[in-house]
Amino acid sequence: MPRPINIIFGSNRFIGTNGIISVKRKELFRMELADDLRPLITVEIRDKNDVLLGKVWKSTSFVHTHEDYEPIYERKDNILKRLALKRKSDNEEIFEIVFHSPDEVEINGTFHVKGLNFPIIATKAFLDLNTNKFIRNTIVKGNTGIVIDNDFMAI
Repeated sequence: MPRPINIIFGSNRFIGTNGIISVKRKELFRMELADDLRPLITVEIRDKNDVLLGKVWKSTSFVHTHEDYEPIYERKDNILKRLALKRKSDNEEIFEIVFHSPDEVEINGTFHVKGLNFPIIATKAFLDLNTNKFIRNTIVKGNTGIVIDNDFMAI
């Protein structure tokens, strides 16, 4: 029996959930399973003006990067271990996916969602959702881990 997928998002673990975070009824990032049951993450990174800065396709590469940003690929023995997006002007990394093992992936970054008046900030230390900070929580098997809408937030 395969082990459940463990997604670390802003220091919080989501184990075997159907989704990690949904904002205004849309998944912040999409996770699918490959034939070998590895998680494949697709995510768009946008700025506060909804400009697309980068898009990761199924955990393999950036299929789009804004001209002011640079993709980073780190490999070990020809295996992709980390993807990141760096702003060229100050070398600040605004997004990363770290592949710890075939069934454990960590996602950090600053996410702006159209219609949401605050950024979602996921770091190795915490997940900041405006007035709520989540630190080292674990959510196991269930529906979407965190749901955010105009007037409510649910876990």
